[in-house]
Amino acid sequence: MTDDVHVRLRRSPAGWRSYAAVMLRARPPVTDVGSPRTITLSVQGLQLRVHEAERYSRVCGFDPQAALPVTYPHVLAMPLHLRIFAMPEFPLRPMGLIHLTNAIESTGEMRPGQPLDIDVSARDYRRTDAGLAFDMVTEIRGDGRVLWRETCCFLSRWPESAQRPAGRPPRPPKAPKDAAVLAELPVSLRTAWDYARVSSDFNPIHLSDRAARFFGLRGAIAHGMWSLARSLALPTTPATPARIATQFLTPVQLPARVAIKEWTTDGAVRRALCDMRTGRVHMYAWWASD
Repeated sequence: MTDDVHVRLRRSPAGWRSYAAVMLRARPPVTDVGSPRTITLSVQGLQLRVHEAERYSRVCGFDPQAALPVTYPHVLAMPLHLRIFAMPEFPLRPMGLIHLTNAIESTGEMRPGQPLDIDVSARDYRRTDAGLAFDMVTEIRGDGRVLWRETCCFLSRWPESAQRPAGRPPRPPKAPKDAAVLAELPVSLRTAWDYARVSSDFNPIHLSDRAARFFGLRGAIAHGMWSLARSLALPTTPATPARIATQFLTPVQLPARVAIKEWTTDGAVRRALCDMRTGRVHMYAWWASD
């Protein structure tokens, strides 16, 4: 088996520098991928920039003067995600990846000026009926202990000729009829551009209908991590320590009107982003209540 790759960087890379390779670097068909290596990038001594965190909070609906949003550390890791996707050792076509699930564990608070060490790894590749799945795992440490972990599960679909015969995929579920409606809001290309500027996620499928259609979509779709952050940015948000699990079901086609709904099942608070016209759930997150 090929040796794993571990690169230690002096500073966090500029995300925009990775996009040309992310979009244009040739990759083998997913059916030809054998046993991919684990790729890890590490950065030490990164510090929070308060003004950037406040800009993120405003775009996602959090109180800029409150504690750091539980989703914000994803932004610190995003340039490392992009750098891994751009590396020749990464075996899959990044523009075809589907973000299936997300798990965040926040165990401690991050402070402005506090030196932070970040490790990001693409690992645990496994074959499924739908395609080749893998995890992008982020760990952020400060003061000698882990403060935040995230696992993003991505999928690279098999080509149609390699897929098992299957019926029509099931429709996304709807929130329970008695779910509380916490907010109703429009989502547009401007929303996507605002989020891109504070997150370094300039994936063109979120920013341009033409680009999205080029990559096989009907049109531009909202960022999944914006959907999660916006759904959590309400008066009752998960407090640290927290474990938040998220499932992404269908993309938000832009423009759209969505509703954020909440209900409790078996002691777990569930928060969903739903289509206002059909009630279908785009994504939902859940965490244990106190």
